[in-house]
Amino acid sequence: CVLPHHNQFGKRWANNLRTLLPNAILIGIDEETGMINSGDNWQVYGKGEVTVYRSESTVTVGRGGKFSLIGI
Repeated sequence: CVLPHHNQFGKRWANNLRTLLPNAILIGIDEETGMINSGDNWQVYGKGEVTVYRSESTVTVGRGGKFSLIGI
């Protein structure tokens, strides 16, 4: 589930969606930000951050950072 405009209003949706969709991976993408897949990893591009919400953890990745969604 993607939360667009995460830095403006998407963060407000995250906790409610975590409750409604406990097995879902939520991906919050800030304005003027994107993520591109390269093999097993995703890389963050643009001005903001990408936040990955899992059932019991949250990871925020900034510009140039990489993360994986494999095994989730």
